[in-house]
Amino acid sequence: MVDPKICPFCKKENGCEADIPNNDCWCNHIKVPLELRELIPHKLKMKACICRNCVILFKKDKELFLKKYSKLT
Repeated sequence: MVDPKICPFCKKENGCEADIPNNDCWCNHIKVPLELRELIPHKLKMKACICRNCVILFKKDKELFLKKYSKLT
């Protein structure tokens, strides 16, 4: 079973609250690179949000992110 509140990369809570009515979630204010979204494992695409820390790490140091999470993709 897929938990939509767990990041598909680090497996920690993603902090997404976009499903709460009238909520202004952090994920509405950050650009998630298409290249990162394409790395989400197929079974989790459109089912779980990437956490802010993983988005920031990918943007800051793509190579480190890929080393850390390459076995998932």
